[in-house]
Parts: sequence; structure tokens; C-alpha cells
Amino acid sequence: MSRRRLSKQRKILSDPIYDSLLIQMFTNRLLKKGKKQLAYRIILKSLSLIQKQKKQDAIQTLETAIQNLSPSVEIKTKRIGGAVYSIPVEISSLRATNLAIRWLLSAAKQRSGKNMSTKLADEICDAFKNIGNAIRKKEEIHRMAESSSRLMKK
Repeated sequence: MSRRRLSKQRKILSDPIYDSLLIQMFTNRLLKKGKKQLAYRIILKSLSLIQKQKKQDAIQTLETAIQNLSPSVEIKTKRIGGAVYSIPVEISSLRATNLAIRWLLSAAKQRSGKNMSTKLADEICDAFKNIGNAIRKKEEIHRMAESSSRLMKK
């Protein structure tokens, strides 16, 4: 076992335009090869598209979509004896938000469309309405947790 101390979790600074921690988390998850400006531009463009489509606050829409996507449990596998069990474990709000962002971005990447900003805007709108691939992923996790709820840890 390592003798080093666990490293402290770094604080994420909020973004300069919207002053939102959620957008900064989105940007950090979306960026590739250190191109943070490009990732930030994609997110800002998708937020402006949402603003035009919905005619309401884009940040509020994004927060509601993330809230709809956030799972309450996560499936962990544990080996007991010779068998492998799927055990549902309750998760923190930060972990739930991170999972929701990850699912939203992966569902947006899988969509067919012109560019990433439109795909992301469409997926956020779908998550706001409780439909789409990201919501399906959350429901699948909850269904698996429900089926193995007798093993649940609290």
C-alpha cells in the first residue's frame, strides 16, 4: 500500500461569461488535446442555439437537463466467493453531476448531425424534455439497480 497522502481535489473555477461552475465542468469534460478555447466555443454556441430554440434562459435549461440526467445510484461489481455481484451504491451529488455530463456528451457525440454544437444543443433539449439516449442510459442504470436492490449498500 502506498504511503503517500491522497492529493487534494482541485477546485474548478467558474467560467468568466456565465459565472457557472457547471459550464466549466462541461468544458473540461469536452476538451481534447488541451484545446480548451475550442471546447468553450462549442459550449457557448450550443447555449446560444438553445436560447434561440427555447426562447428561455439557456443556463436554466442546462441545469434542468443535468438534474434530469443525474442518477441517484451507481452499479459497482463485487466478487464474493466465486461469484461476481452487481451492487448498487448511492453516490454524491458531484459524482452524479459528473456522470450526467459524461452521458450527455457521449450521447451528443453519437448523434448524427452537422457539428458538435448543434448535436449538443439537441441533446440538452432532449434531456430537458426527459427523452433521448442520455436519459435512456440513466433509466438503464436505475433498472439494473432496482433488479439487484437486495444487495444495496447505504
